[in-house]
Amino acid sequence: MKVNYAGTVPISTLDWTGKSAVTIFFRGCPLRCPYCQNHPYLEGAGFVELEFVKDQIKSSKPFISAVVFSGGEPLMQEAVIPLAEFAKNLGLLVGIHTNGCYPERTAEMIERKLVDKFFIDLKAPLDNPELYGKVTGCETRGVDIPLSRTPEKITAAVVKTIKTVDTSGLELELRTTVIRDFIGSEEEILRIVTWILENVNNREVTYVLQQGIPEHSMQEDLREIRVLERGELLELGKIAKGFLGKVRIRTKEKGEEIV
Repeated sequence: MKVNYAGTVPISTLDWTGKSAVTIFFRGCPLRCPYCQNHPYLEGAGFVELEFVKDQIKSSKPFISAVVFSGGEPLMQEAVIPLAEFAKNLGLLVGIHTNGCYPERTAEMIERKLVDKFFIDLKAPLDNPELYGKVTGCETRGVDIPLSRTPEKITAAVVKTIKTVDTSGLELELRTTVIRDFIGSEEEILRIVTWILENVNNREVTYVLQQGIPEHSMQEDLREIRVLERGELLELGKIAKGFLGKVRIRTKEKGEEIV
């Protein structure tokens, strides 16, 4: 089996708070979020043998407690399943960074007990498919992207993925990346956290507001936007904290902070 592989961070303390992990990046994604910082991973081929990626995990094993599969979108690829099995057999925890577009594979991995924590992007209010479509780049998706989705289908898939993980009782982190004047206004954050409060039963869910770095955006006209400062993100975090028990902000200046 081949893996469309983008790279490895052998030891990371950033991709799973409180854990030392090896992070494996997969190529490919069904979305084209204009602010995406990992846009070099979205297209192209970097196929390697499954054993190559297993060796990456094995070489980090003495220094880590977890594996994080990221991207791109790791759940696009069937190879994520045998790789998660391999990691679990080594006694490692497994985390998945996902955009939520693959509820069926999410359910399969949960059923097979291959994941310990899901990190799911909640890119915009789920009750506003039009805005979600804008934030996920529906108008700019190329014809070669394997999933042809309307904004309504994207939001339905994300809802199903979140509810599948919520029902499982597994650890869950929901994340919104904030870009000034593009996504993450007070009203939008309020709608997102209200949706979480009303639809996620796990009161231990963590909600993270991430400081987007516009200069690294895929879409060139976003690169001149002024980054949202830590203090501004903290104020948004306080709004979220009024609804949810576990809220964090993640900035370039201070890293991850509890609100």
